[in-house]
Amino acid sequence: MADTQALQFHCTTCPSECLLDVVIEKDGDVTRVLSVHGNRCQRGAAFAEQETTCPMRILATTVPVTGGDQPLLPVRTKEAIPRALHMQAMELLRATQAVAPVRMGDVVVPDILDSGVDVVASLDIDCER
Repeated sequence: MADTQALQFHCTTCPSECLLDVVIEKDGDVTRVLSVHGNRCQRGAAFAEQETTCPMRILATTVPVTGGDQPLLPVRTKEAIPRALHMQAMELLRATQAVAPVRMGDVVVPDILDSGVDVVASLDIDCER
């Protein structure tokens, strides 16, 4: 049986951060947006749809570096990935080690979890001196 819920959250697609009033219908694993109000542009409606059906986030963390002048390398996904993949991605990154030198933007893990998104370095790390 379908369950209707009213949600309220801010859109984060632009600096306006519109407060969205969203009505959804959940039927098992299927979520359907019935209405979106409060958005001042179409991006708000699209954001509400994505946020309620498949939330996406950039994942940022650190990985150890071998032979570097710093012990940890900050990394992030180049684009947002489904939030549901974050725990699996963190497990994979926990077992990842970078080798110095590393340059900002270098791919540390290509196509993480077959998401089509690379994990890239967020800082330059030089070799130990």
